[in-house]
Amino acid sequence: MNRRAQLLEYLFVLLLAAAVILQLFSLLQSKRLYQRLAGPGQTTEPGKAKTVEANADEGDWLVWRLDAEPATLMPMHTMMSVYTAWITNGYVSKNIFEGLLWYDEDELRLRPLLAESYKVSSNGLQVTFTLRDDIHFSDGVPVTADDVIFTYETIVNPGVDAASIANYYRDVDKVVKISDRQVRFVMKRPYFKMLDILGFDDTGILPKHIYQFDDPEQFNKRISNPVGSGPYVFEKWDVGHEIVLNRNENYWGQKPKLSKIVYRFILNDTAAVQAMRSGDIDFMWPLPDQYFELSRDKTFTRDIQCLSYWTPFVGYFWMGWNQERAFFKDRRVRLAMAHIVNRELICTKLLRIADARVPTGPFYIYGRQADRTIKPWPYDPEKAKKLLEQAGWVDTDGDGIRDKDGVPFRFTYMIASDIALHEQIAKLLKDEAAKVGIEVTIEPYEWSVFQQRLLDRQFDAVNLAWTGAVEEDPYQIWHSSQIGGRGSNHVGFNNAEADSLIEQARRTLDEEKRNMLYHRLHRIIHEQQPYTFIYTRPEQRFLNKRFKNVKVHGLGLQKHEWYVPKNQQKYK
Repeated sequence: MNRRAQLLEYLFVLLLAAAVILQLFSLLQSKRLYQRLAGPGQTTEPGKAKTVEANADEGDWLVWRLDAEPATLMPMHTMMSVYTAWITNGYVSKNIFEGLLWYDEDELRLRPLLAESYKVSSNGLQVTFTLRDDIHFSDGVPVTADDVIFTYETIVNPGVDAASIANYYRDVDKVVKISDRQVRFVMKRPYFKMLDILGFDDTGILPKHIYQFDDPEQFNKRISNPVGSGPYVFEKWDVGHEIVLNRNENYWGQKPKLSKIVYRFILNDTAAVQAMRSGDIDFMWPLPDQYFELSRDKTFTRDIQCLSYWTPFVGYFWMGWNQERAFFKDRRVRLAMAHIVNRELICTKLLRIADARVPTGPFYIYGRQADRTIKPWPYDPEKAKKLLEQAGWVDTDGDGIRDKDGVPFRFTYMIASDIALHEQIAKLLKDEAAKVGIEVTIEPYEWSVFQQRLLDRQFDAVNLAWTGAVEEDPYQIWHSSQIGGRGSNHVGFNNAEADSLIEQARRTLDEEKRNMLYHRLHRIIHEQQPYTFIYTRPEQRFLNKRFKNVKVHGLGLQKHEWYVPKNQQKYK
């Protein structure tokens, strides 16, 4: 009996050990899954899905610094920008506009928001949405199928200035109203981001009774006073100073605790840090060198939380070469430009971010769409000189500037003004270009002017940053059809194989097969160098420590779950 008892005890211990190992393995796999999504160097662990603590106090304001003023508060407009998105419908926190679906902050899955449910047909060509029966806009008018249809028809209306958004809907055949609470979309062909676009996560649903128009120009000119179904409502736009949102006391869902969000425009980065120190603002996106210095300053961090984290939205910073210009038609010249920009130096000396990376293409570097076997072109000025000579750009008159067919290699480089990092990178390009016989003139423009010149392609070369997405559709930026008509292919990239790959990928519902197509597209863009991809880096934020329940989710920060204890509230 003793042996049997010992044997049973031994087996029990083995089973218990196996269970523990399996549990640890499961946790490890979960951790690895998150790391594949968010990447290494994460300084803050992801939190749970949006929750507001039950005993959290209501009140106080969040004063958020923006380094530029948006051109519009309408997300369905070619002039919309990251600033428009932050204010109106966010990347994580939906303020004014809400869609039928939204991305869960941690699982990164689309889930119903204004929709109660949705059903996709077996052939993938029909999606039927059933709306919740308790949803309404901030003025109390119910959200119905008519509003969904109006939103779609507005986006695709050729007179509405929303070409960069409308191209995502090009595969929609028709939309059918089944009832006030049901609407069906019929696709011409399968599209892998079908639920993203039909769920209107990026734009939200517009109230038809507010926005309906006879002349599309009426809609195009409406850049302020946004009205939606979200937890905040528009109060005012004090041009040149701030935009203010109030909590929607009539909100159909769970109301956030903060009573007001103020977006304050402070263009100067040094002034923004001073405002952060003095408490005039609560939240800002610092420059990398500011984060490097201040996150190590104990006086600063006593009251300010320094957050650094990867999300699919980090995007990338790039230099673009307008292929309408004689200089940049030749792939060898564009490749030479990549060889003269010391991007590792930018990451280590200008950014001073240990986790910053030099990307090789347009996809999130830790995502599955990217081909991680591709390596960045190295800094190699001698190689650049050889490529320029092969392309026929040589100094024939001894003035130190290369020329070809009597045209000197002099070009302008357009940047947004008052952004110190952009100015530093532009100066680096100018100096490095001079060493290989190219003259660069830096042209800074105020943001709204910069945007307009970008859309009109009035530049030789430009720098900008694109934000990312949970899963990218490169059509808007890289397909040749988006060169004209105020599309986002600003540099004029035109490659027949790239077009074909983009079109095939859109119709490919199998993720593995689709990513194989994107890997090939990634390599083409790397070889052709329409952009010189400069850097990608984790998000970095400063936030006043009086805000509680602050978590970093897989998609970033969810402001609607923050609150301030009564005894720490600053604004009444």
